[in-house]
Amino acid sequence: MLTRLSITGVRNLVGPTFELGSAGNLFFGDNGSGKTSILEAVHLLSVGRSFRAQSARSVISFNEDRCVVSAKLRLEKRETALGIERGRDGSAKARVNGGAAESLSELAALLPLVLMDADSLGLITGLPEARRRFLDQCVFHVEQSFLPQWRRYQRALKQRNAGLRHGTLGAYDPWLDEVVAAGELITAARERSLALVSERFSEFAGRLSEDVAGVSIRLRCGWDKSLGLREALEKSLLSDQTQGFTHVGPHRADLRVSCEGKPASEVMSRGQLKLTVAALKLAQGRLLADLGRVRPVYLVDDLAAELDARHLSRVCAALQDSGAQTLLTAVDRQSLAQFCPDSALKMFHVEQGKVEALPVCVE
Repeated sequence: MLTRLSITGVRNLVGPTFELGSAGNLFFGDNGSGKTSILEAVHLLSVGRSFRAQSARSVISFNEDRCVVSAKLRLEKRETALGIERGRDGSAKARVNGGAAESLSELAALLPLVLMDADSLGLITGLPEARRRFLDQCVFHVEQSFLPQWRRYQRALKQRNAGLRHGTLGAYDPWLDEVVAAGELITAARERSLALVSERFSEFAGRLSEDVAGVSIRLRCGWDKSLGLREALEKSLLSDQTQGFTHVGPHRADLRVSCEGKPASEVMSRGQLKLTVAALKLAQGRLLADLGRVRPVYLVDDLAAELDARHLSRVCAALQDSGAQTLLTAVDRQSLAQFCPDSALKMFHVEQGKVEALPVCVE
C-alpha cells in the first residue's frame, strides 16, 4: 500500500508530495489539470514506463531533463522506500530503500498495479500484444520462475531470428532446444494462471452484468496445438528461413475472448465490452491478492466517463470489497463519491498541476 507519494518533473505537475489513504483516493479537477498524470507517475514507479506514451521524454516536464517519482510503501507492517528517475536520454535509475534496484522488475514485484482506463478496451479489441501483456503480468506476480524463463526464451528467440535473417541457420537449428524448453514452460505457466483468472472472471462478470456472464477466455498458445512446439518449429522452418523470423511459438500467443462461441469484439456492444474489461481487471486484481506476494494497487482513470450509473456503482462496490488501495480520477468529485462511503474515500483537488488534499469528504 502506498502511504506517501512524491512527484517531480512529470508533465504539468508542480512537484506534489502527499499522503494517501489506505482505501479509495479520488483525484478530481478539470480536464488537463494533471489528474491522470498522477496515475501515470505511479505507473512509471512500478514498471518504469508510462501507460500513455512509449517514450519517457514525453512524460518529462517541458523545462526539465529528468523526472523523479518516489514513494513510501507499507508492506507487512514495515515501510519500504521506492524511487525511479527517468532521463530525456532514455536512462532509468531505480532504487529500493536507498540502494540501487537490481532491475525494474524489482519495483514491479513490490508495487503491483491493476490499470483501468479508457484504453483498456484494447484488451479485447486491440492487438494480441496487449492480451499477452495482461496475462504475463498475472503470471509474473503468481509464479516467481516465470520471468527467468521468459528472458531465457527471448534471448534464444533473438538469436534464432538473427540466424534466420543472416541465412546462417540451416537444416541444423542450434537454438531449437532452448526455444522449445523455455517456450513450453512459459506456455504451461500461462495456462495455469489463465485457469485461475477465468475462475475469478466468471464471478465478477456475473456480478457486474448478466450481459457478460456468458463470456469465456481461452489461450491460443501461438502454434497448432495438435503439434508439439518442437514439431511446429520444425514444420515452419522453411517459411522462417524465407521470411527471416520465427512464425510460431509463445511470442505469437493470444487470448480468445468469446461470447456464446463468437469473438466478443464482433458481437458485444461497447458498453458490454467495457464491463467485460472491468471484470477482467477485477479478476486480475483478485488473483494477485489471493496468490501474489503483495496486494495490488488499482489505478482507475475517469471511470465515470466509461460506465452508466448502474454499472458504475457495481464496479465501485467491487473495488471497495476488494480491500485494495485505489487511486481514481474524475472531473466531478460527486460522480464517484456518491458510490463510496466517506470513510473509504480520501479526496484531492487537482488544479493546474497542484494537488490539494481536502480535510474532509463532502457528501
